[in-house]
Amino acid sequence: MMNWSALTKKQQQMVIATAVLAVVQIVLMAHFLGWTKPPAARGGAVKKELVALEQKLSDARAIIKREETIRSELAQSIEKLEALTSYAPTLSDRYAWAYEYVSRCATQARVELDNLEEAVTLADESKKDAAAPPYEISVSTRCGYNNLVELLWRLEKDNPLLRIKAVTVSALSDKPQAHQVRIVMQWPSSVKIEKGTQ
Repeated sequence: MMNWSALTKKQQQMVIATAVLAVVQIVLMAHFLGWTKPPAARGGAVKKELVALEQKLSDARAIIKREETIRSELAQSIEKLEALTSYAPTLSDRYAWAYEYVSRCATQARVELDNLEEAVTLADESKKDAAAPPYEISVSTRCGYNNLVELLWRLEKDNPLLRIKAVTVSALSDKPQAHQVRIVMQWPSSVKIEKGTQ
């Protein structure tokens, strides 16, 4: 046991400084080892890295799930598009296909066709990568209003890809109940299905 009164003033100061230094070292060591922090805050950089990795893993799972959903939706869209190909004119003989379709609808609507002709589209060399213009035909006929409405209804009802571009109606002086009608209609030039890589 140390006799405090036997120590000189300088020795007493040295003992006090040593004791204070020991206490400071213990406090610093406890702080750096995490003993003073709550249990949830211990772990420092390692815990932050673990949280970041868990977040990345969660994001990756979400992306994979989204990709599966997108692939499923793409497969459904391809099936629907393939089902629509029967409504597009065949590339080998579009005019015959369109003539047959329009004639059938006209017969059902009790409308006689005067003329059916393809629209001529000039290829633009500057737009080689652009999509091909739609296939377009014009139909001329003489009919009454009710028959015209039925013809247009049948044309669009039976073919979801058909677009009526224009309808021009002119009066006929010799037949007040009939009109000279010109209908311009379009179909997509082709229905392309790109399935991509699986």
